[in-house]
Amino acid sequence: MPVFSKRCNNGATRNGNQRNLTMTDNKSPVKENTTRKNSAVRKNRSAKKENKNSAMGSDKDAPSAAEKKSANPRRKSRAGGYFIFIMFVLLLGLLAALVYWFEKQQQELAGNTREQIEQLRQQVQPKLEQLNSRNSELQQRLSRQEKQQQALTDAFDNLLKTRRHLRNDWLLAEADYLLRLASHRLLLARDTGSALAAIQAADDRLREMTDPAVTPLRTMLARDISRLRAVPEPDITGLSAHLSALAHEVDSLPLLSAYTDSRVSKPDAAEANKARVKDWQQLPEAIWGDIRKLLVIRERHGRVIPLLSPKQHFFLVQNLKLKLEQARLALLNAEPTIYQERLQSAIDWIHDFFKPDAPATQAILSQLEQLAAENIKPTLPDISASYRALQDFREQQGEKTKRSEDPA
Repeated sequence: MPVFSKRCNNGATRNGNQRNLTMTDNKSPVKENTTRKNSAVRKNRSAKKENKNSAMGSDKDAPSAAEKKSANPRRKSRAGGYFIFIMFVLLLGLLAALVYWFEKQQQELAGNTREQIEQLRQQVQPKLEQLNSRNSELQQRLSRQEKQQQALTDAFDNLLKTRRHLRNDWLLAEADYLLRLASHRLLLARDTGSALAAIQAADDRLREMTDPAVTPLRTMLARDISRLRAVPEPDITGLSAHLSALAHEVDSLPLLSAYTDSRVSKPDAAEANKARVKDWQQLPEAIWGDIRKLLVIRERHGRVIPLLSPKQHFFLVQNLKLKLEQARLALLNAEPTIYQERLQSAIDWIHDFFKPDAPATQAILSQLEQLAAENIKPTLPDISASYRALQDFREQQGEKTKRSEDPA
């Protein structure tokens, strides 16, 4: 096959050269020399090629027997290649058919699916519209709820900002009220017990604040508490009951110069016998003696106490009881001047009108002197400084809160 093709090529080249030569004959004489030279060169080249081809043809003709022997397996391999190629083409066609069928099935399935989806869409469309309308309504409600929630949150935040120390403010207000109550009870009623309890309660309120800023206030309250505890508290109830009991004992006091003692004592039997007149000569002496007994002159040094009638004795006792009652009233009103004056007046009256050496008189005098020595109005401490300090602290807290609320 290759030798034959080469020969054909050589013949074709020869024919081509001859045609070229014939074509050049018809050209102009100016180009004849150049064409002749070219044709000669070409002939030399073609001769060389023919020599080479003849040499190669001789070489190839020699091993023709070997080529014939190796031609059979080549043909077999070529036949196997053709078979494989044909099978490959068949497989490609089968695959193309399968792909085409699969695509067709897919298209049909997609078309059916689209139809079903369209039908379902048409069925579901009204419900979707209803759901959309409900969803829009719910969205509107939700937006309103969110706005309300945001408004509540803002209000709560504002409340927390404006009343951040709400509990401390409430505790400060309670402490302020308790201190004011303690001041009123101490100044108006002189009730140290109630004032002490109120100040202790105010200190407890400040302690619950757990704020170091109230430490100076608590220090002042502790000082007031210690001073109130040091104040001697008189037993007003006991003293009043004691005075009432003494007023009832005044009736049993013996008078210093009773009305019965001021009368002339009756003569005994011996004096009566002596006073008898035996004869008329003793009559003038007896008459003079009786006249002398009608008028008795006594010499007294010091204060002269007039004789009291039973009616005057009654008024004396009642006046003495009235003085004791006045002293008791002054005791309840915490008026030490009137209290001391009434008790001292009662003591003087008992010394003047009743027997000082009588046991009842000595007992009541000692009791009255003890009552007069009682201090019914002790000096009370001034707790107004702590109250003013608390007021100043509350004002400072209010100013701080206003500055914190001010956005500027």
